[in-house]
Amino acid sequence: MKVGFIQCTVISAIFAIAGYLLFSSASIEAHVPLTVSASLLISGILTPWLASLLNNSPSETAAPSTSSTTTETLYVGNLPYRANESAVKEYFGSFVEVQSVRLMKDRKTGKRKGYGFIEVITSDLDPVIAKTNDSVFQERTLKVRPAKDKVEQV
Repeated sequence: MKVGFIQCTVISAIFAIAGYLLFSSASIEAHVPLTVSASLLISGILTPWLASLLNNSPSETAAPSTSSTTTETLYVGNLPYRANESAVKEYFGSFVEVQSVRLMKDRKTGKRKGYGFIEVITSDLDPVIAKTNDSVFQERTLKVRPAKDKVEQV
């Protein structure tokens, strides 16, 4: 079971309330801001620990994957602007095991830019590129290449 943002927020709120009740009901004379701060500190320490325990449950790690665990990233250009991550993942999933999809958006408008990056689980990109480059997806001819490493600016 993967623990997401909402679950971590709920867990954090439970720890914060429990900490507040613990500090406020104790015989310690403390002001409200102090008890709230202490309970939030406790929840900030315990929540990531509990989330990491839940995310690494043995039921998920018990079944080893039969596919290669090497991940590679593909650049995909000329994507339709209406395409979403799940549609792209489904399309490429018929060719290779897809780990994640990131479609780029304009920061100001929030509209898609027509390209993205797909992280796939494979040790050899050549067959995937051969099958998907110049293929038609939602009436657009895709351009698929190995993604270049992002260069850090100094």
